[in-house]
Amino acid sequence: MGGLRFTVLGPLRGWRDGGELVLGSPQQRSLLLALLLRANHPVSTGQLVDDLWGDDPPAKPSAVIRTYVHRLRRVLGPAAPTTLSGGYLFALDAGGLDTHRIEELLGEARGLRVGGQHARAAAVLRSALALWQGEPMTGLPGPYAERQRGEWAERRVTVLESCLEAEVEAGPSGEAVAELAAVVAEYPLRERFSELLMLALYRTGRQAEALGVYRAADRRLRAQLGVSAGPGLRELQRRILVADAALVAPAPTSASTSSPSATPTSSPAPTTARPAAAARAPYPPAVRPTQVPADLADFTGREAQTEALRAVLLSPGTMPVATVSGLGGVGKTALAVHVAHTLAADFPDGQLYLDLHGADGRPTRPEEAVGAFLRSLGVPPEGLAPGLAERSAQFRSLLSGRRVLVVLDNARDAEQIRPLLPGRAGCAVLVTSRARLGSLPNAHVVELTAFAPQEALGLLERVVGGQRLRAEADTAGELVRLCGHLPLAVRILAARLACRPGWSMARLLDKLAGDRRRLDVLRAGDLAVESAFRFGYDQLTPEQARAFRLLAVPEVPDLSPGAVAAVLGLPEREAEELAESLVDCSMLETAPPDRYRYHDLLRAFALQLAPEGEAEAEGDRPAAVLTRLVARHHGETVAALGPAAARAALPFTGAAARSGGCGTAAAHGRGDYRGIGALVGQYATLPEPPRLDLAAELLLGYVLLCETGQAARPLGHAAKVLLHAAVRAGDRTGEVRARLVLGRLLTEVGSEPAALAELFRARDLCTAHDLPGPLLALAHASLAALFAQVGRPGDAVDGFTAAISVWERLGDRRSVAAELLNLAGAFTGLGRSEAAVRVVDQSLLICHELADHELQALALDSLGTIAHDRGEYEQALRHHRNALALLRPDDRRRTGRTLLRLAESLRAVGRGEEAVAAAGRAVEVLTLDGDRRGRGLALAALGDALADRAAAEGTGDAGDAAGDAARAHRSEAYDILASIGSPEAARLRELIGPARPAVRPRRQWPSWLPA
Repeated sequence: MGGLRFTVLGPLRGWRDGGELVLGSPQQRSLLLALLLRANHPVSTGQLVDDLWGDDPPAKPSAVIRTYVHRLRRVLGPAAPTTLSGGYLFALDAGGLDTHRIEELLGEARGLRVGGQHARAAAVLRSALALWQGEPMTGLPGPYAERQRGEWAERRVTVLESCLEAEVEAGPSGEAVAELAAVVAEYPLRERFSELLMLALYRTGRQAEALGVYRAADRRLRAQLGVSAGPGLRELQRRILVADAALVAPAPTSASTSSPSATPTSSPAPTTARPAAAARAPYPPAVRPTQVPADLADFTGREAQTEALRAVLLSPGTMPVATVSGLGGVGKTALAVHVAHTLAADFPDGQLYLDLHGADGRPTRPEEAVGAFLRSLGVPPEGLAPGLAERSAQFRSLLSGRRVLVVLDNARDAEQIRPLLPGRAGCAVLVTSRARLGSLPNAHVVELTAFAPQEALGLLERVVGGQRLRAEADTAGELVRLCGHLPLAVRILAARLACRPGWSMARLLDKLAGDRRRLDVLRAGDLAVESAFRFGYDQLTPEQARAFRLLAVPEVPDLSPGAVAAVLGLPEREAEELAESLVDCSMLETAPPDRYRYHDLLRAFALQLAPEGEAEAEGDRPAAVLTRLVARHHGETVAALGPAAARAALPFTGAAARSGGCGTAAAHGRGDYRGIGALVGQYATLPEPPRLDLAAELLLGYVLLCETGQAARPLGHAAKVLLHAAVRAGDRTGEVRARLVLGRLLTEVGSEPAALAELFRARDLCTAHDLPGPLLALAHASLAALFAQVGRPGDAVDGFTAAISVWERLGDRRSVAAELLNLAGAFTGLGRSEAAVRVVDQSLLICHELADHELQALALDSLGTIAHDRGEYEQALRHHRNALALLRPDDRRRTGRTLLRLAESLRAVGRGEEAVAAAGRAVEVLTLDGDRRGRGLALAALGDALADRAAAEGTGDAGDAAGDAARAHRSEAYDILASIGSPEAARLRELIGPARPAVRPRRQWPSWLPA
């Protein structure tokens, strides 16, 4: 980001290559401020909403933020903030922000003072003070700007204090005394300035005036605060009265002189060798506190988190705060204690530790916590200040100039923490909490999740022994999986096994069967997973508690914000706020993109809860909750399939169904097959599902909407459960939908006989019971697709023709046009290319009539395929390119598949470089689309095109490089396609062997078939 520079210690201003930038409205500049002060660290959208509006955001805050970021990008160009999953990142070079420069200068001054070069340190600190250009962040609105404005205003006073200290240590002048007198008048209640003025006057021979400063300060404090002068002022007065020789200004050392050749002529007097810190220490040196509990001998894993916390806590030039958040039992305290022990040598003045009891309903009051710390640092009980503010100031004064690590365990919230924070660089604070405490100053949040499987096994091994673990390795893996890899749960299991050497792991595995029984088993002594969760649940509001219980009802991997709203029966914004509040207190987890999920054990805990003191509302019962969620997904699926589906209440076999649908519902749906399958399966197992028809329509619509690939198993399981429920209920329509799903999925995975039985049964039920026409059309089309797949193109022609007749009778012209393209594929299988062209032309007429560009593109692509199979490659190229011109830029799936066919035709005419480019673009587009099978096909096509290039280049570097790339792409394609059972994998398996020539694949015709 060369050439970009910003200042915030005054009005927020920015320059690029010397020219000042126009940074927009105050609100937009507040957003920029939030990103700048967290430069090179990701910032979530939710955090930015809190920064700009606090508790009063606009209707669509995320959209407003996106607008501001877009405008900033136009101003900043390539250096603009980049979008990450759920947030933004502003990458800024070192020295690009005035606050960064201040940190550098403070670090430099600190090093100089340690080396005794006080005069040079004062000069550096004067340079830092010059960077403040008035009130920080002048005129910027929002809670974050307000907090930072106060913090940096206070920071300036702290830097001024350090500067004046250095000048007094270097040997005060008359100018320094005059400035100190003015500073005392400006900050009359800051006792440290009065101490420095007293010391400067004493060292310039003005002892009486120094004592007068003490009396004036004492009078002010008594009059305005009702307290006497603090220990630091009283101690300094005493030492002046007894003419303490250590108060004399130290003789300049060689390190502090401006001449590099200067050398000391004599040793300093013993009375002046005492460190300056002793002169201003408010209390005698206390015993070095070492309060952190013992580290766990079997502490396991967490290497990345340990290093991240160490890096934060050792950050120079600031008072860092590192917070560790996560659900109960995830190991926050164990990690904090372990990190503290690794840092013992870096904080030589001690380590303070306190359990704040934030999660168990009896949180420690801040004044009690500060009092405990003060007593640990040597302050007698009678010396404790009376109120929280005074006690907190006393604590900060006592830690000034020391390097102490403060560990605050089990904090409730940021309000409990703030009075316990030191005020100066050198100290550091490590906090654990179930809540996310990102609002603390200088805070860096580490979100702790459950162990990785190997970490969980590692902990189990360290407790029970490696020999025992290896003897039942598979059982051990299942044990820790049933624990959700939660450290507390793994430790409890390990403790039970260690105490019972005769138990096998298989015996304990049997005891863990069932969610409710699992929590009962996870107890050992005073450790219990359920208790850890109960502490968190008891802190929730009634609204949060209801949300926590209901969101666990659907047995799905995760939930979108819209699904959360459906489950809770609330508007989406209100529901999302509730979900986010559960995330903030670690009772729910987030998963990209914008999803919510439970830890397995936390879900089991939620499912056993009941409302406190009241009967369960009708709308909160599982059947009602699941019905709302099914209805939500049903609506999204119908919307994605298009108007025809809405009119026919499913199914629709048109272009949307053929190509992955349209819009966000389709894009999301392709990745949610586990959730849809689990939801429909769970709903069908209810004793009397209220809307089994919706569940059946949802499952069939979902299978029509997306190419299922690896989703066949979970969706097939759901269809089987749905079929049993429909037969049990006597629901013929639901039965047909379930059989159609099974038939299509069985066709896809190559189980043709079973697929044939299901599809014949579905067709016969439609005709026997006069079921809705769209179902009959789909049954005909699905059978035809199966016939085409097994090499019976004549039967396929009959089936597609029957489907077209049904759509014509229903008056659905768009579905007729789409089915004509399937019929063209069947004619091609018969070798009747002229007939195929005729039916595609019929489809094109309907497309023009309906002004349907998407379906028109599909028809042109069909003509390209027919032309290719007839050897008319140039004509095929024209059709494929015309199809691409009609497709929307965001229609990635159809674009990618058309590019694949374009690449194949380019290879056929020997235009190898263009074929490589087209196949490469197909890989990019289908990867973005999330089309796993399409990506595999595209990689295979790219490998084929590169193999052509290698053959053309012959031996030599260029040919070898192309050959290596071809093998790499084909290998990756094989891995993808073989994993989903795609038939194209067989060809690739032969080609990825050494010295195998590239073979042009036989032209496939699957892209428009319902299967």
